[in-house]
Amino acid sequence: MHAIEQSQKMGLTSLWLECDFVLGFDAFTARTNIPWILFNRWNTCLNYSRKIRFRISHIFREGSACADKLANLGFIHREYFHWYNRFHLVLS
Repeated sequence: MHAIEQSQKMGLTSLWLECDFVLGFDAFTARTNIPWILFNRWNTCLNYSRKIRFRISHIFREGSACADKLANLGFIHREYFHWYNRFHLVLS
């Protein structure tokens, strides 16, 4: 949900999420029961995802080893973490 909220703030019109968390993936594909405490936030994200080009895919944990290492590194060194809200295209 955080990624979808950030993409909305950034004004993105296309988003592809790869998720190794089956329940998170199912929340957007199978419309499983969402905990009531998250329902309003999830519903807002779901409505936004319907307005843009949105894709979510499941990746097994073994396939996301690089992302897992980067997330752990970011957590350990969170005081040095920077969130970039712009994409820069470098053409050579």
